[in-house]
Amino acid sequence: MNKFLVGGLGFYNDAYDLFVMDVVNAVLTEQYDSETYSSAMKSRVSADAIVGAVIGQLGFGFLGDVFGRKVNMVFTCCLLIIGGILHAAAYAGDGRSTLWFLVAARIILGVGIGGEHPLAASTTAEDSTNSANHSTSVAKMFSLQGVGQVTAAILGNLLVQVLVDGKPGENSDSHLEIAWRMLFAIGVIPALFRGQIAQATTQQKARLDFILRNYGVSLLGTAGTWFLFDIVYYSQNLFSASILKVVGLSNLSLQQVTNEVAFVSLMTLPGYFVAVYAINHLGRKKMQLQGFFFMAILCLIMAIFSDDLKNQSILFIILYGLTLFFSNFGPNMSTFVLPTDMFSTPIHSTCHSISAATVKAGAAIGSFGFSIWVENESYGYSGAFYTFAAISAISIPLMCFFHSDIICYV
Repeated sequence: MNKFLVGGLGFYNDAYDLFVMDVVNAVLTEQYDSETYSSAMKSRVSADAIVGAVIGQLGFGFLGDVFGRKVNMVFTCCLLIIGGILHAAAYAGDGRSTLWFLVAARIILGVGIGGEHPLAASTTAEDSTNSANHSTSVAKMFSLQGVGQVTAAILGNLLVQVLVDGKPGENSDSHLEIAWRMLFAIGVIPALFRGQIAQATTQQKARLDFILRNYGVSLLGTAGTWFLFDIVYYSQNLFSASILKVVGLSNLSLQQVTNEVAFVSLMTLPGYFVAVYAINHLGRKKMQLQGFFFMAILCLIMAIFSDDLKNQSILFIILYGLTLFFSNFGPNMSTFVLPTDMFSTPIHSTCHSISAATVKAGAAIGSFGFSIWVENESYGYSGAFYTFAAISAISIPLMCFFHSDIICYV
């Protein structure tokens, strides 16, 4: 139970630190003018944690198989604390320099976030090796990601309600600054509460050539669908406030926007819990297939009827929330659990980190590109949803091809 809580709290912390940017983006957009906090700067602040995560996943995933996973989790925890403090204390004179300070802090935080994933997944999987509930144990731990995301949305909403009560353009810059600094500072608390973990026994070094020769196709399968999924997932979850404000709901105050973000986050949370229950009953393959299928259908509907949905805000919120629900009750859960099932114990962490680091390139594409894509008049939000639908649809045959010999039994 202690190992589960350590890993689960890590995922809770990681999700909070990543997805709090959804609310922070809205606050920073209100605080700074469009030249200072441009779409390019917004993309950097949002996505550089993902760049750091790639470094963390590759580095700590490999070190986890060499020196032991548990002791390396302590180092990732330290990085989360240091990164969180740097976020809250970010200052470099003028606004633009302060934002660049945030970019650097996001990279440091991202290394800790990235290192957490393969280490926690491998440790939990190995602790349940002799249990029939192997996948369920990993899924339960991963589901705390959803709780962290909801916490970020709700706390963001509460702070905005207390500190930012004016109409758009009429809020105090000092109050806006207090709001985003407090949101970042809160992210340090879960990391401080994580208990000290004993170092695991050193394991034999995992040879990369052996892994690629014997598990290359499996790695391509896990990384390929996960890569495509993360383009959609991070585009939607890091920029929900922007999507709700521009597409479904226009001319809203910051308070109203964060209300809707919190509501959508609550809609998506049950997806994690349904996935935990269904992962052994429905199976990883079927769960991933139905998730991609419904994501493709829902995104296509929002793309085709994007103009009509601008005047049907409630319907848009329901459709958008369902898309995120099926991403959690689908590929978000299954793409994380599959590598723990497919690879042997000595190379768990390395293979999981290779898969996860590869797909974070997809997350970076979604995070960097989204703000720039939607500002292109010929593309816009409808173009983004067409792209999301196409990616989800393409992932279905890709998954069937690469995973047919691996998970045909689930």
